Amino acid sequence: MSPARTSRKSRKKQGTRPVVWFAGIGLAAVLVIAGIGLLKWAETEPGQAALLTLGSDKMYAEVQTTVEQTLKLVLPALAVGPGPVLQDGGLAPGSDGDWAAPQLGPGAAIRCRTVAVQGGAPYWVIQRNLAAALEAIGARILWCERIYPARPGPEQLATNDELDLIRLDVGVPGRPTHTLVLHREDRSPAIRWGADQGRTAWQVFAAESAPTLALVIDDWGNNKSDAARAILDLDSPLTLAVLPGRPFSREFALNRTDLVLPPEQESDRGDLPADGQFDPVRGRLAAGCPVEVALGRKAQPIPGRRREVLLHLPMEPEGYPDPDPGAGALMVGMDQEAIAALIDGHRKALPMVTGVNNHMGSAATADEATMQALMTVLRERDLFFLDSLTTSKSVAAAAAAREGIPVLSNRLFLDYDSEDAGRIRANLDRLVEAARATGFAVGIGHPYPATAEVLRRELPRLEAAGVRLVTVSELLALKQEADKVRPR
Repeated sequence: MSPARTSRKSRKKQGTRPVVWFAGIGLAAVLVIAGIGLLKWAETEPGQAALLTLGSDKMYAEVQTTVEQTLKLVLPALAVGPGPVLQDGGLAPGSDGDWAAPQLGPGAAIRCRTVAVQGGAPYWVIQRNLAAALEAIGARILWCERIYPARPGPEQLATNDELDLIRLDVGVPGRPTHTLVLHREDRSPAIRWGADQGRTAWQVFAAESAPTLALVIDDWGNNKSDAARAILDLDSPLTLAVLPGRPFSREFALNRTDLVLPPEQESDRGDLPADGQFDPVRGRLAAGCPVEVALGRKAQPIPGRRREVLLHLPMEPEGYPDPDPGAGALMVGMDQEAIAALIDGHRKALPMVTGVNNHMGSAATADEATMQALMTVLRERDLFFLDSLTTSKSVAAAAAAREGIPVLSNRLFLDYDSEDAGRIRANLDRLVEAARATGFAVGIGHPYPATAEVLRRELPRLEAAGVRLVTVSELLALKQEADKVRPR
């Protein structure tokens, strides 16, 4: 290579060095300025809120203080500053406090406050003003709902801006700083914070450890006998299996009451298919708002007189047509489409049913194809199945298990001798022994005079002896809860 060419290359390299150096200085200056700007932004209220949203736990206390100052501008009656931390799931009724939330950061606690709303502004106006004020600091309303009594009457379900209580959770997405219950100045609602003082009936129920018995009474709908009335008057939980299309089917089915079920099942009362129903508990938790709020000074007692309604579906028996299961029966060989039409037709008249058990059906429940088609239909409609076990050849429970629908089987019929009270009582004792041995048992009876008399005398005695009486849905829920904690 010639000396001249080498010299030109050397000068070219030397000429680029100042350019690179100046570019490096410029980039560094930009980064420094940006860093200073970022630090300044991080000190602003929106910046702190954004950092908390992105996962900076260190910002929780700062954002909480800013949110509280902003809330105070719109809600002058808000009590500010930390309060007593909720211990063991609750505080004394009517007391406000702080809900420990270590998942939100070290020492984090959501401030739980009841706030008297001053003036007559509608709640939607107050909510709009709060949303605008919070938006200016980078926060927002995360959740909003009305708070109802445990068993609201029709007048309490109607919107009333003077009487309603409104729950608001505020903060940044996934990180609430405050849970508020708004009420009018002239009201003093008894609000319970936490799971202990305000434990749901289900939490109390599921915590019990006792032999558990579900009694199903079949064949409702044919008549209104004295025995039927006597059974309905019992204060113990019962499941009524109602025959479709009978003179009094609808009337007896209307005896359905609320049950003791987990929160995710409470919204499904059996009136309509559950498809598409919005579950407010899941929605609130999905929004990252864990605080539990209930209305009332003490947990609602578990009512003794609970009633669940099943569709007592007539099915083809062996030797058909003598005996005859009656109109609207499921017959061997029906395809899935025909079974779906049959079930849907019965549910139009009895929309409150939560499950199905068989009336007769020794032939139908022993037929694989028929049971498989039935269980597919029940799964699509979110109905469980109780196998009455009218034959030892039944494949119904196995078909239900394959389809993944909840299923139970009858342990024994209490009153196969419908007039012998002594035998009915002995069968009830056998059922209780089975429940003591295995944890639970299901038995089936009928609205016979002798059955009504035995149940009237014996059920209070059994409950006093520690036997827990439940409906079929409640038993299924208890079994599911036990399966969660059972060692595998």
